[in-house]
Amino acid sequence: MSDSSNKPLWGADNNALVALLAVNLVVAVAFVFMKVTYYLEGFPAMDFQKEIYQYVILLPAKLDQAPWTFVTFNWTHDNFWALFTNMFWLFIFGNILQNVQANRHLFPIYLYSGIIAATSYVLHKGHEPLIGAQTSVLAIAMATIVIAPKYTILSNIAKGIPAWLLGILYAIITALSLTTISIEESFSIVLGGLSGLLYAFLLKKEIDLGAWMHRLLSSINNSLTPKS
Repeated sequence: MSDSSNKPLWGADNNALVALLAVNLVVAVAFVFMKVTYYLEGFPAMDFQKEIYQYVILLPAKLDQAPWTFVTFNWTHDNFWALFTNMFWLFIFGNILQNVQANRHLFPIYLYSGIIAATSYVLHKGHEPLIGAQTSVLAIAMATIVIAPKYTILSNIAKGIPAWLLGILYAIITALSLTTISIEESFSIVLGGLSGLLYAFLLKKEIDLGAWMHRLLSSINNSLTPKS
């Protein structure tokens, strides 16, 4: 198990895991609030679908009207259990990566996997809405298998559970869940998830696909820092 002394504090500005969890939860709360508001105001559910829902999910046929959904879809959840399970596994694998000092790679993996899944779904002209963080959580799980395969959790129980086994377990659970959706959606989620493996393997070869994001963020932070 790697030393976690450099793990960012929960309240630190550079804690990518907290940021990812927070954005997903805030978006989910806002989504529910708007849905309840429509209901209390007596508007039909169809109005919510037309005026809000279709502008945050990814639907290839509507992409020209809402191009930002190419990114927003995997930050949005439309039911509690999808949100809960995605955030639970995001916390598990994200915390492992933080403990092995790979916090800075969480956001790039999350973003890249979502873009890859969205690209695949648009090219395959999927008909059902693509929504939720599942593909990005899968990518982070796959990256964890490569970056920290021997890291163990619950080490006080027997010999603990190694990250590689946990990642495989999650992959199996995900594969079972994909049997209930379209082939286009399933393929896109799997492809996005596998991008986590590619990111991690390249990282092992000292090729950091997230480096430009870190430089950009550092540049923005420096530009906003008051000059003495």
